[in-house]
Amino acid sequence: MFVVFDVDDTMYDLMWPFQMAFEKILVGKTDVSCEELFCQSRICSDIVLEKEKRGLILPEDAFFRRMQMTCEEKGFGITREESEAFEREYRYHQTKIVLFDFMQEILDYCREQGIPRAVLTNGSRKSQGRKLEVLQVTQWFDEDKLFISGEIGYHKPDVRAFQYIQDRLGARGEDVWYIGDTYENDIVGANRAGWNSIWLNHRKRPCPDAVSLADVELENGWELLSVIQRLSIR
Repeated sequence: MFVVFDVDDTMYDLMWPFQMAFEKILVGKTDVSCEELFCQSRICSDIVLEKEKRGLILPEDAFFRRMQMTCEEKGFGITREESEAFEREYRYHQTKIVLFDFMQEILDYCREQGIPRAVLTNGSRKSQGRKLEVLQVTQWFDEDKLFISGEIGYHKPDVRAFQYIQDRLGARGEDVWYIGDTYENDIVGANRAGWNSIWLNHRKRPCPDAVSLADVELENGWELLSVIQRLSIR
């Protein structure tokens, strides 16, 4: 058994730094709830990431375009100055992120049991590397098992991202379990690669498919440890 983890909103609460920025910059500007805006931002982030990868958006414009698209989808506008202020708050609070309590228990268990494990996350080395450093994940993962899409050249749900990690792990697809919170990137991508998947759907998002491709779906992260324990003793 190999376990591969997503990072954003799987290992830690991605909405917390967003909420801190929202409360300082956007409160009073919109009636849209922070959670609703956050969920929309995740969708827009993936769109912008793809355009940035194709050279259609400059890296220095990416965050503004993401926020501009997010806000427009929810019926209001945001200036570049507001976006820059939002980003400053957001980036600052990203330096204060911590692992979900349940995630620390899971990582401790995997380490104690000697379960091979890795990370696969979308984003740039600068951004995602900083988060991994703040979260101090090298307590549980070897440096060469931290895979960031901006470095490997493929980003989820591209099946080549999963195949790259599989090759580096020396694993068979049927032996790998991927844990992530985003259905389109994490679950669909893992399924295409022939991996098993656990959808950590703690935001309780509706499944876009009539039948979910996830092997396991959980709405409570505290249930994850018992699932991994069962799988590891098969």
